[in-house]
Amino acid sequence: MRIAFKNVLRHLKRSLLLGGAIGFGFFVFTLINSFTNGLSTTVERNFTDLFGGHVYVTGSEVSERGSEINVVKDTFAVEDAVYAIEDKIESFNTRSSAGTTMVYGTKEENQRIIGLNFSGESTFLETLNIIDGSLENFLENPNSVILPEDTVDKLDAIVGEILVVRTTTINGQQNVNDLVVAATIRTQEGFGGASGYGHIETVNQLLNMTPDQYQSFNIYLKDVNDIDFVTEELQKEIAFFAEVEPRAAATGPGGAGGAGGGARGGGFGRGGGNRVVPEEERWFGTKFRVRNLNDNLTGIRSLINTMDRIGWIVFCVILAIIMVGIMNSYRMVMLERTAEIGTMRAMGVQKGGIRNIFIWEAFFTALGGALAGLLLALIAMFIFGQLDLSAGRFSFFLSKGHLQFQTSILETARNIAILCAMAVASVYVPAMAAANLKPAEALRTSY
Repeated sequence: MRIAFKNVLRHLKRSLLLGGAIGFGFFVFTLINSFTNGLSTTVERNFTDLFGGHVYVTGSEVSERGSEINVVKDTFAVEDAVYAIEDKIESFNTRSSAGTTMVYGTKEENQRIIGLNFSGESTFLETLNIIDGSLENFLENPNSVILPEDTVDKLDAIVGEILVVRTTTINGQQNVNDLVVAATIRTQEGFGGASGYGHIETVNQLLNMTPDQYQSFNIYLKDVNDIDFVTEELQKEIAFFAEVEPRAAATGPGGAGGAGGGARGGGFGRGGGNRVVPEEERWFGTKFRVRNLNDNLTGIRSLINTMDRIGWIVFCVILAIIMVGIMNSYRMVMLERTAEIGTMRAMGVQKGGIRNIFIWEAFFTALGGALAGLLLALIAMFIFGQLDLSAGRFSFFLSKGHLQFQTSILETARNIAILCAMAVASVYVPAMAAANLKPAEALRTSY
């Protein structure tokens, strides 16, 4: 090992070239891998905040006129079902949603408002990227709203102004109320990111719902790995008390719990304008739907997995190139050191010793290159993580306006071990060739 380490330093130029190639490959792979890991965590957290939990229960009824009303009036059915899984639950909350038209002066703008019950999700507001105004003003005034900055700008309004808010109730009637702009938040493109937020009591009043009713019952789990189990158990428990829509229908593209409509409307009902249910399909009471975060993340996770696979492909290609480079380089090293190898063999160094010198040299070069690549990747992550990208069109994939990179010590150590193992494997053939040189013939050779 000492001789191998000295050889690495003695031929520093060659070592830097090989180590630099290895370091660049490891830098690229580590950066991509950390980015996809961070992106997955960020998107999952943002979706969890957007929908108010990991598991969601929504419901609908058929009105006297035959239209579908998005509301949960039979709250006891949900609450009784939750008792069966209460050991898995960290917290729960309720939400309602209204599609409104906001009027200020002569200007109008459509805006969805999600009504929040802050007793069940007190930390949600901390995730909002506040631009102007304050959360304190919002919490103190039940008739206040938090709006995306684009909506406020289009209305030519400012924080503190009173807006006339018009909406359609769950029964299809028109309702009007005055709301104060308490704060503005950074507008996020897509995935329901353009929603505004209000108090659930105020939104329920706009929708002509009682204060104890809601459109979505959301559950935060202690362990997100229990999400599918809890979803199935909750569906079974609710089925004892009321009708439950099958999971395939609830999460399908056209279902009320579909990812598209859920993202757009905050994961639950749309207020007025509900469809007319054919007479043969009508039901009595509340029909429930149970879905979870995974139903909304299928497309996003496929994209992230594709990026992760691309990272591995890039790493494997670079690794193959590095292996060929190491093998060819050490073939040249063997020829250059033929006389040196002969001298060492004549002095009593065994074949295994010669072979191990080559192997340890490759190991030290690969380890040094990997550590250098890791250091550069960490520096790049820090620099990219400091950039404020909140004004971009992909702010939903950011954590408070910044890219998030996530590295795992165990995963990084595994990747370094793979890299070093492949470097050792690539040098094994020239190492054995060097070890099998006959001392007498090697001493007669000069290069």
